Amino acid sequence: MMIQEAIDKAHEGGYHIYGSDGMDTDYGGATNDFSAWTRKDNESSFLVPTEETFLDPQFWQALGRALWWSEACDLSITCVHGHEACRQCHGYSWMDQWHGFIQALADGNTPEAFFAHLTSSQTRSSETTHRYHAGKACPRRACLLLLTAETHQRSQQICEQAARAQQEAHESVRLSALARQRRQSDHVERALWRAYCGVK
Repeated sequence: MMIQEAIDKAHEGGYHIYGSDGMDTDYGGATNDFSAWTRKDNESSFLVPTEETFLDPQFWQALGRALWWSEACDLSITCVHGHEACRQCHGYSWMDQWHGFIQALADGNTPEAFFAHLTSSQTRSSETTHRYHAGKACPRRACLLLLTAETHQRSQQICEQAARAQQEAHESVRLSALARQRRQSDHVERALWRAYCGVK
């Protein structure tokens, strides 16, 4: 399946975009780069980049309906710090696919390569009902993706703490150098004073 076919399928599954002021629109089709929508009030059209579409959970839900993805999947994520957002995806195959898409991009694949594995046998129009069941690798990839994001966030915090500690160490070294210079200067002044007093 190509990107424009995937967006067409999502539209069949109920995916819809409204104008910025909430005005209803008609879907005009898609390319690999954009989808076109026409406002019903003034017939003006606008383009939406596919990158924005792929960030929209409504797109993935609608695509899942059109391709008969099963509602339930075995994806269940528990975050160490108890973030509720991490638990929202439990039981939804479309969320598993969305995470699989993100992982595919993270692995260096293109959106075209990801959508190419979605075949026409997974669509509503097939004669027999085909249910898509997430493979065992997909939940693992999704879990790894979230764990990687959490690890990355934690490593950023550690790096920030290390940078602050390094700044504090530099400041401490600078202050120590100033104190040493002051002591040396005081020592020289005392020696000069003693020498001056001894000469007199």
